[in-house]
Amino acid sequence: MDDYQFDNCLRDLAGPAGTGDAGSEFHAKVWQRIGQMVEARDQRRRAVLGLAIFAVALGTGVGVTQSPAKAEGARTALADGTDLSPAVLLHVSP
Repeated sequence: MDDYQFDNCLRDLAGPAGTGDAGSEFHAKVWQRIGQMVEARDQRRRAVLGLAIFAVALGTGVGVTQSPAKAEGARTALADGTDLSPAVLLHVSP
């Protein structure tokens, strides 16, 4: 039963005396249609959530890369005058 037949069947049932012939599988088809509608709604919700996460991530990335960077001079322990000899590191006096 496609959407067109389903809609026609519902229109017939909504008639004045309910004279329409719904068929033996009408109940199963109604629940199948409800399942399809719920699945489509969930799919739209996931798509919107994915787009929102993408937009937030993109905005954050653009905002972070446009912020000014503070450059610091490179520090190395050897250039600072720190004595890194094994005797000093082991607290052994020469």
